[in-house]
Formats: sequence, structure tokens, C-alpha cells
Amino acid sequence: MKKEYLHMNNYPPVDTDLLSAQPEIPGFEWFNPPAEWVIEKGSMIITSEPETDFFRSPRGVQPKDNAHFLFYPVSGDFSVKTHLKADLKAFGDAGGLTIRLSAERWAKLCIERSPAGEINIVSVVTDGYSDDANNELLTQPEAFLRITRRGGLVGFHYSLDGKIWRFARNFRFPVPDGEALLTGIHVQSPYSDGCSAGFRELVFSKDTVENFKSGE
Repeated sequence: MKKEYLHMNNYPPVDTDLLSAQPEIPGFEWFNPPAEWVIEKGSMIITSEPETDFFRSPRGVQPKDNAHFLFYPVSGDFSVKTHLKADLKAFGDAGGLTIRLSAERWAKLCIERSPAGEINIVSVVTDGYSDDANNELLTQPEAFLRITRRGGLVGFHYSLDGKIWRFARNFRFPVPDGEALLTGIHVQSPYSDGCSAGFRELVFSKDTVENFKSGE
């Protein structure tokens, strides 16, 4: 991704579902666009291509930086949330929310299939190398996901009903002055022939979370 997003005062439309029956989403851009995606009845369905992922292994193996990522460059503090329902066929298949400054600095909150075949909330934070943290097991690959940026802090939350938000993690993620944070949805299939993920209710807000632990 060679284009720079510097000295921008960017903000998407707030408190509005940006996926509601729009064939194109103004202001959004693709990084590694998929061959197949469609908006139907207010949901964006993305089909991933094989061997796609965002991950920089701490073991030093070749980084993967080719997941399908639809993003908006956002300046300042914000929250973004979406509802995700995915068809995850194999280990590593996932969809989620992502924030990104560069290939070396990014983070994602996902619904992902585990090596044991279970469905997890998974988070990854990358600063040169990626960590990899599993959260709660889900009975099905469906949940609300939310990312909040407040100054140099970021909080990850998920919800089963869109009302009660559960804490996944928080961490420092400083953004240089004047630089926008690329923020949006992504789909990956690192080890399979592909999966599909349906996103709805992609909503940005300037109202941030005050207490990351409680989610409120």
C-alpha cells in the first residue's frame, strides 16, 4: 500500500449504516480487492480468495499481507461497529474489523475458526511482529464487533446481541499527528480455498467508549 494518508481531516458519515443497499460505498477503498463481493439487502458479502491473511509471524517466517480489506481513512477518536455472520470452512478462515497504519503496524478483531474446528473471537495486534490471542468460544460464527480509538489507546469489544459489549482487549496504538488510521472490514482464508463473510450495520461514531473494561 504505497498511498499515504497524511494531514487529513477525514471522517466517514456518522451514526449511519454505510452498507445499507448501496452498490458503492463513497469514500471507501479496497486493499487487495476480492474477485467476488456483493451488497444484498443491506449486507456486504465478501468471498475470500485462497491463502489470504494479515499476519507477521513472531517466528520470522514470510509475512502475509494480502487479506481483503475495505477501509476508510479516519482521523481522530472514533468507534466503529459491525455485525458479522460468516461461513468459515477451515482453520484460519475469518472475518472482522481492522485498523492499519502500515504493513508493520495494524490490528484486527475477528471471528475465526480454530485448529480444533471451534469458532473463536480472536484478536491480533502487530507492531513489527504479530501476537495472536483467543477469546470466547462462540456457538456459531456470528457476533457484533467493535473497535474504539481514544487518543493513543484502542479497545476491542464484541457482543452477541448488539447491546451488552464484552471486553476482548485494550492496548496502546499511537498514531502520528495528522495521520489517518485506515479502518474497516476484512476477510481472510490463510489455509483454505476461501470462505465468505456477510457484514451489516457498519457504523462509525464519534462517541467513544469511556471504560474499556465495562464496554460502556
